[in-house]
Amino acid sequence: MPTLKEVAQVAVEARRDKGAGSGRRLREIERILRRHRVFKGLSPDEATSLLEDLGPTFVKMGQIAANRSDVIPPAYAEAFKRLRADVPPLPYEEVVAVIESAFGHPWRETFSCIEKKPLGSASIAQVHRARIAPCAAVADAFAGVPDDRSATPAADEHDAFANVRAPRAAAAPAAARVPHTADAPAGARVPRAADAFAGARAPRAADVPAGARVPRAADAPAGTSSPRAGVAAAAARASSFPPAGAWVAVKVRRPHVVEQMTQDLALIRQAVALVGLTRATDGIKLSLADLVTELERTTWQELDFRVELRNLERFRALLADQPGIESPRPYPLLSTDDVLVMDFVEGPMVNDVAALRARGLDPRALGHRLAESYVTQIVDNGFFHADPHPGNILVNGGDIVWIDLGMVGELTAMERGLVGRMLRAAAENDPYALMQALLAAARDGGEVDHGRLLDRLGRLLASYATVNLAEIDVGRALMDVFDVLRTQNLAMPPSFTLLARGMVTIEGVLVDIAPDASVIGIIADHLRRRERTANALEAKAREAFSTALTSFDATLRLPTQASHTLDMVNRGQVSVGADLHMPTDALAALYSVSGTVAMALISAGLFVGSSLLAQTNMHPQFLGVPFLAVFGYLGAFALAAYVVWRNLLIRHRQKNAERL
Repeated sequence: MPTLKEVAQVAVEARRDKGAGSGRRLREIERILRRHRVFKGLSPDEATSLLEDLGPTFVKMGQIAANRSDVIPPAYAEAFKRLRADVPPLPYEEVVAVIESAFGHPWRETFSCIEKKPLGSASIAQVHRARIAPCAAVADAFAGVPDDRSATPAADEHDAFANVRAPRAAAAPAAARVPHTADAPAGARVPRAADAFAGARAPRAADVPAGARVPRAADAPAGTSSPRAGVAAAAARASSFPPAGAWVAVKVRRPHVVEQMTQDLALIRQAVALVGLTRATDGIKLSLADLVTELERTTWQELDFRVELRNLERFRALLADQPGIESPRPYPLLSTDDVLVMDFVEGPMVNDVAALRARGLDPRALGHRLAESYVTQIVDNGFFHADPHPGNILVNGGDIVWIDLGMVGELTAMERGLVGRMLRAAAENDPYALMQALLAAARDGGEVDHGRLLDRLGRLLASYATVNLAEIDVGRALMDVFDVLRTQNLAMPPSFTLLARGMVTIEGVLVDIAPDASVIGIIADHLRRRERTANALEAKAREAFSTALTSFDATLRLPTQASHTLDMVNRGQVSVGADLHMPTDALAALYSVSGTVAMALISAGLFVGSSLLAQTNMHPQFLGVPFLAVFGYLGAFALAAYVVWRNLLIRHRQKNAERL
């Protein structure tokens, strides 16, 4: 029977969806379901086709579910891996209309040309190559400016960018923006009109990567007008603006995709809330809730291009100390929440071995560099690309270029430490240490059997102990660990799920270009190098000193605590309690067997009682037998038939290892 909390959750989701306009979308979904005849059952390929017809939200849900075989059967999970978000491209006129609506002026004032054929077309956005409109080069605009000029900074900035215009916030219609904050999941940030860049303002601190300094008016002495400050401010703007004639990539969000995906997410939330009213197991409910939470988070990240812009800026800053690794530079002055402008990157995909060798590049060396970069993102930076398929990793002039930062994962310092503990425990074949690390990171959605969890993890580690280190699939091993956790009503944070999925994807890429590369070996080497650094040694020393102080304090208190315990024993104040816990499966089997035995006894009693009544002359009678005896025989026969059927069913389930 559903709990009050589950009923309330359904009411909350229904109220949240009030006025969202989901009725029309629901009818559209119903028509698609009828066209595919879903009530007659769907094969994996038919289910894949259905998700593609339902639209971008369901395509993304299928892509996420492809790595969640605990939610859907493995055959469907494998079929969903073939889901692609590629769709027919938008007409060129619609692309131009979106750009002009976002910029607030004709596109030719910013670009000299926009190629009609898109570089790529997906369910949320499509990308076109464009060229910055010709104007005086930014460097030339400041070349001949004397240091003691008296022009105001604002005038300098205006002159430097007189020929190329950036987007205006006021010109963008409200309808083109992401919906109200209430529609977004907890923790997600929804762009506001104020987020769009005004026509000619200088960059803010939030617009530049961490560590970069933005000139401010406060930097000039009070009461003075500093020409140098004006030149510095304009130069800062010049550095965040593409040079004249440069080729850039323009990512344009599809019209109305925000509204459609918002309605789809509202309907999916209601469907998951209704599952809570059914007799589905807690593990399934928890898995579905996690799936929808992950879907919401990744969807809102990809819909808001301001999020991707900030991801690109942060990612570029973190790649500064990784030679041979790059990512496109975004241009905040030309970007809004539905248009993103960045450097155009040309080159083959990282798994195009023939093209790489034609350019004189070694695919194996690139594979090792790629794996090292991904490990650094996870272990050192805690900020990693969450969708590292080959289409998002290009090779340009020998450099590996990460593109499409719409979906990223982030690990806190504590989570990075837990990942290190898990990997170390796995390397040392220590199931108890692995369980402690997992319990520290996981959240429980029900009762946890620690003994059974330890046993399952021990068996899992034992299965990998006989495998060569280079042959271990880290991503698949992580997914196996997560499957074990779900059997105990435990779920890992979304960042760990993204990590596992990213590992599965990156190892698939390495198979094509560097089959001998071992991600687990690279991780182990990376962790060993980290442990030898001065900072790591200092941290270990502090930890050892803190542990020693704690142990010394406990040692001082031990005699007193032992004395108090013995006094309580002498006074009879110590009692010993035991909690005998029986597994749920065993209880269910016991109830089933006891119920069957009880019905068999009742059937036998009815048969004996009816036989005694048949020896009497009780009236009324049927064929010389009292009616009451006849009813007793019928009841005894029915119960006996049910007992026989129940025994056959139990034996069948035992043979097939099914739940009783």
